[in-house]
Order: sequence, then structure tokens, then C-alpha cells
Amino acid sequence: MFNDPLSPARNVDLRQIVYEKIKEAIVDGIIPPGERLSEVDLADRIAVSRTPVREAIRQLAQTGLITLIPRRGAFVTLPTAKDASDLYDLRTALEVMAIEHACKNPPIEELEKFKDRFSRFSDEGDPNLFLAEDRRFHALLRDSTGNRFLNLTLDNVADMIHLCRHYSIENVRLSATCQEHLEVIDALLARDCARAREAMRRHLENSKAALLNYISKHPEHAARIAAQEEEE
Repeated sequence: MFNDPLSPARNVDLRQIVYEKIKEAIVDGIIPPGERLSEVDLADRIAVSRTPVREAIRQLAQTGLITLIPRRGAFVTLPTAKDASDLYDLRTALEVMAIEHACKNPPIEELEKFKDRFSRFSDEGDPNLFLAEDRRFHALLRDSTGNRFLNLTLDNVADMIHLCRHYSIENVRLSATCQEHLEVIDALLARDCARAREAMRRHLENSKAALLNYISKHPEHAARIAAQEEEE
């Protein structure tokens, strides 16, 4: 059954739950890039007042997931080509560092499970299921670093990354991307840090190239907010 993150909030801590619901809807692509966020509509769907929605939007703007334009409103962000390139350069540096930490004490049992899952994916598989596994896999690597500051930084970058992931796998063979994950896993299980770093770097370079290719073919998405900002 489809799990709608914008279903009514029933937690006493409404501000946090509303923030998480809207963020999930954005990152999962339910609210697509370039779309204007309506406080009234979101408040109705989550069954709360407009106040926690307004606070959540402001908080999300600080993460970069939302762009606020004076007198026009809040819009879901899709990075420009330069933004995407810079974001992936940062992600690559951080995740390669995370690989070095994870290689010292790899979470063997969890890696074996991911190896089995990624081995089963085919090009006809569900991209959304793959993206969910991809998020869990990279989160595992972040969590296994033992460096809470690196973990926190990567966690903040991850939201923007996953906002883009729906587009970075367009026209990309899932089996090829899964094979890249398997190369990282095999290197970690062998505690071959040099091979693990290179496999991760290659994987992220391919993801970056795919996203930049999408943006180059769909400039209207990234240009929509920019044009609205220029009109101000």
C-alpha cells in the first residue's frame, strides 16, 4: 500500500513531524522540483494549522531543499548544473573519507545483506525500490564511520543528493549501478581500502555525470526558479 508522507500528522510534536513529512515528500519526488509549495494545501493534507507548515518550510529553506522568493513563495529546488557538480564534488570527498573509516571495521553482516539485494536487481526492476536500497546503503556507510562530525555533515548533504537521485538514474541501467555498489562492498569485505576508495569515487563520478546529463537535457527545471528570481 502506498505510504503517503503527507498523511495527517498525529504526533504531539507537530513541528518536527510536519518538517519530516514535507522533507520526505520532497526527497521522494512526491513534490517535484520547481513546484510551488502552498501552506494551505500542505496544512490541509497533513491536517494541521499553517503555523507548523510555515516553520517547516523556513527550516527546509536553510537546507537548500526549498528556495524562498520574496512575494512569490517557496519552491522545491533542483540544483543548476554548477550546483549539482559542486554538490557531487563535496559528496565524493566526504564519502571517500567515510570509506576509509568504514574499511577499518566494516559492518560485515549488513554488507553481505546488501550484496545479496543488489545482486538481485535487474534493469527491469523498480527504480523506487532501488533508490530506497541506495539510500540505506550509503546511510550504512555513513553510520559505520565512527566519526559523528563526518556523519552529521554527510547526513546534511544527503537530503540534497537524494532530491537529485530520481534524475541521476534516468536512462541508467540499474544493473550497472548495482554492480558499482557490489564493487564497493567486495572491496570493503576484503578490507582493501585503496580499491574501496576507487570504487566509490568511480560510482559517484558516474552518478554525477548522469545527473548533469539530465539537467542539460531538461534545463527548464533548473531555470524555472532562476527566471522567477530574475523577475524580482
